Amino acid sequence: MTLAKVKSVLGLTNPGQLYEHFWKSQGFTAGADGLTQSIQGAMQNPSVREQYKGFVQRGFKALASPERAKATSTTVTTAIPLVFDPDILDIMRTDAPLLARLPMRGYAGDPVRVNPITARDAPVGFVSEAGSLALNLQASNDFTITNRDYNHKIYADVVTIGDFAERVSAEGPINLRETALGARVSEWAQRKEQAILYGDHTQAGNDGSPGDANAFDGMIVETAAGNIIDKSAVNLADSQALLKDIKSEVKSLLQTVNVNKSDLEIWTSHTLFDELENELQVRAVLDQNQASANFGYEVIYISGIPVIASHNVDQHTWCAGAYTPGDEGDVFIMNRRANAFASLAPLFTVPLGRTGLGDDLAMGEYGTYIDRGNGQMSKYLQAYNI
Repeated sequence: MTLAKVKSVLGLTNPGQLYEHFWKSQGFTAGADGLTQSIQGAMQNPSVREQYKGFVQRGFKALASPERAKATSTTVTTAIPLVFDPDILDIMRTDAPLLARLPMRGYAGDPVRVNPITARDAPVGFVSEAGSLALNLQASNDFTITNRDYNHKIYADVVTIGDFAERVSAEGPINLRETALGARVSEWAQRKEQAILYGDHTQAGNDGSPGDANAFDGMIVETAAGNIIDKSAVNLADSQALLKDIKSEVKSLLQTVNVNKSDLEIWTSHTLFDELENELQVRAVLDQNQASANFGYEVIYISGIPVIASHNVDQHTWCAGAYTPGDEGDVFIMNRRANAFASLAPLFTVPLGRTGLGDDLAMGEYGTYIDRGNGQMSKYLQAYNI
């Protein structure tokens, strides 16, 4: 299927209509930078979370109506946005914990334009009294903005929803994870998290992977070259060497770039997280009222910054073996203010038509990973030898 055909089936041919349907109609409006508030930020409000509870179920009710029709470029209103539903967000948190923490924001347009400041003129500074009288206050010091455009990319999938599953979902509670839709959402979340980390369209693959020619570029590409550091030769034999080295990279980022520590997160594999636990000399926590013990840490902070683990921080094999990025020893220092996923259309479904006792649905997303800090406000530490 050609790219133009995919866009037509998913209704991705009218950017204004897409933004209106998926974002503005849901109460998300763009700020001065063209980006909306993040979905995660909105969901911190209990009333908003309650508003979207059962959002997918309500969509299934509409799907079962006699008016349902095959998707075309003019039927965007049939699309059901999924990621506003708390149950979908819960699948993301368990199956793709890094993706769940990356701000998901709407953007009214294609491409996404970011405007990082790349240079500033020095201030006039201290002057004498006589000098201040002669100062030309009409002259202004300036700064340089280097515009960067990110093209939206298309994610596509197909899911078949049986009539029984539709009726159960629409009429009562059901564990979304146990449905066909939940399974496809899990696959989407994991593939997207992998692309956020390791996406590189220049690999020119043709397999739908993060190395596909149609994929967006992830952190290993968007991070500035000087902030991509090979750690494979770091000596980890000393006590707490891994903790100390990661901490030093955090301090280096704070020293050289004007970042707020509260915006940072440290993303690792579970294997590296385990190594950090061992360096912290884990002790068992005993509950005197129960015959149980808990050995290990659920949460680790390095210099006040949370460490989040995911199985997708690992080596992957894509493009028929031609692209093998990643390592269990990778560490990503992510900046939630600079790094985000911007979309015209967040994950959604549209009906394709009946197949037996069920419906085929197209699943799609139209967006891209962006780095508003020009790659300077995050780091990629490659392949600690753990």
